[in-house]
Amino acid sequence: MILPRSLVSRYFFVSLVAAVVPLGAVGYLYDSYAQDILHALTGQRLSAQLTATASRLGAFFDSRIYQLDTLSNYPSLASSVRRPASEDAEISALLRIEADVPDLYGIWFFDPDGRLSRVIAGQAASGQPYWTGEALDVSGLPSVHVGGTEIIGPVPPRDGAPGWFLMRQVLRDQRSGGESGSIALHVRLASVTELMGAPEIGSLIQPVLTTPGGGIFDSVGHATRPRGELMPGPEILPGWQAALVIQPDAVLGPFNQARHWLYMLVFASVAAVVILFSRLASRLRRRLRGLVIGADAVSAGQLDYRLPETGNDEINVVSRAFNGMSRKLSQLIERTVSIEKMAVLGKFATGVAHEVRNPMATIKTSVQALARQEADPERLEILNGVSAEIDRLTRVMEDLLEYGRPRPPQIGPVPMRDLFRRVGALVTPEAERLGLHLGVMGSADLVLLADRDHVMQILINLVVNAMQATASGGAITLFAHSEGAWGLIEVNDTGGGINDADLPRVMDPFFTTRALGTGLGLSICRQLTEVNGGAIDIASLPGSGTTVTLRLPLTQTGERLG
Repeated sequence: MILPRSLVSRYFFVSLVAAVVPLGAVGYLYDSYAQDILHALTGQRLSAQLTATASRLGAFFDSRIYQLDTLSNYPSLASSVRRPASEDAEISALLRIEADVPDLYGIWFFDPDGRLSRVIAGQAASGQPYWTGEALDVSGLPSVHVGGTEIIGPVPPRDGAPGWFLMRQVLRDQRSGGESGSIALHVRLASVTELMGAPEIGSLIQPVLTTPGGGIFDSVGHATRPRGELMPGPEILPGWQAALVIQPDAVLGPFNQARHWLYMLVFASVAAVVILFSRLASRLRRRLRGLVIGADAVSAGQLDYRLPETGNDEINVVSRAFNGMSRKLSQLIERTVSIEKMAVLGKFATGVAHEVRNPMATIKTSVQALARQEADPERLEILNGVSAEIDRLTRVMEDLLEYGRPRPPQIGPVPMRDLFRRVGALVTPEAERLGLHLGVMGSADLVLLADRDHVMQILINLVVNAMQATASGGAITLFAHSEGAWGLIEVNDTGGGINDADLPRVMDPFFTTRALGTGLGLSICRQLTEVNGGAIDIASLPGSGTTVTLRLPLTQTGERLG
């Protein structure tokens, strides 16, 4: 199928199909329904159905008669009926097996006078006469004979008891040839009625079973009074007959109702097409307008502009692709600018190191020589200040050179215990001098997979920053733990925190909030973390301290040593 190229035309085509297909389906179902009704009302189909039902019922009765013939002709059964059940284990076992047929409630024995003398309960047996011990009188029930078999009943369901009927044969003593009583199968009535099948065409054609005495039973074995015309089928047994109850007036009603709803559906479909097409076209124009606005925004340099992503249609696919393009373009520009900055910074750092650091070393040597020979305290203080400033400038040069041209990492196992021990040895004296408490917590047996010197430099920078931001009496805590294949080190302080406006920029090069800071400490930490395959994150609340989380990979052979 070739759809129009215009999206609006496609919407119209889809709307048209959405209207035509239901109408066609309803017309098809309507015709099928009418044909089914007409065929169901024809005598040929109903006659065939009744013949098939009578055949199934006849097969059921033949099977039970065969079972009864087998039992009544079993050797010594007639003589064993007069004895207690415990005297003949073989006969008792046979009767229990035969009584456990799903279509039977049990097996009954009658004496020559027609009185119930013994019952064998099947699995479905319940109530009288099995568990109550009360004998049943079947002399008043209708009965018919088929050869040597007497069909007694049926008894309809009542008072919670199921419906049933008996199939009885005379027992004759094989030695004397005289009658010693009779044996009967206590048959489940629903086993016969279930073979008639379910009602057809919304219960308008209902199968029923007519029995001697005027009883009529539906397909679940309940006595019923049919409303409609009764169409009898072939006789199964004398007085037992399958039939169909047909309601002509109820059959014609759905035709008129279906025609009425069909007309209503036609008008509703036409109205739905118009409304649907109008709304879809309006929505399409609105969404296309959003794409145009987004393209204009990106072309104007707003790379952070994003289109709303809702739904799973083609317009939303274009929106996702547009947003992905904007993100990648923004990242590409950021990486390009960063690479250019790093290249310029590397050249600048190399030039500074060559042009400034070496002369500064000479100047420091000269100042130190003059300070050793100076006796005037005021001049000596000035010379010491000059030496301190030279040291500070040297550190700035080293940070600048380290940031501009970092050393490639040498990846290896870094035990967290050794890392914390070295950090503590280096910063504890200064922390005590400042009146700060330095604590170490968490899983010290973790093993990171990184460059040992890089990690050490990162932690020293983070701890020194925390000490500078924390007042005397505060605390700095190093907390180590694992998260999947990652090791996490959190550096917490109780300082004044970072303002919300400054937090996104604290790791940018040369950004600092301290008068004497270079703004390269956190930038170097982030750079070293990323070259080691990790990540660094800062969370802070003004007045509540700061938490810096360092995430680095753990060793592949195991998270812990020892």
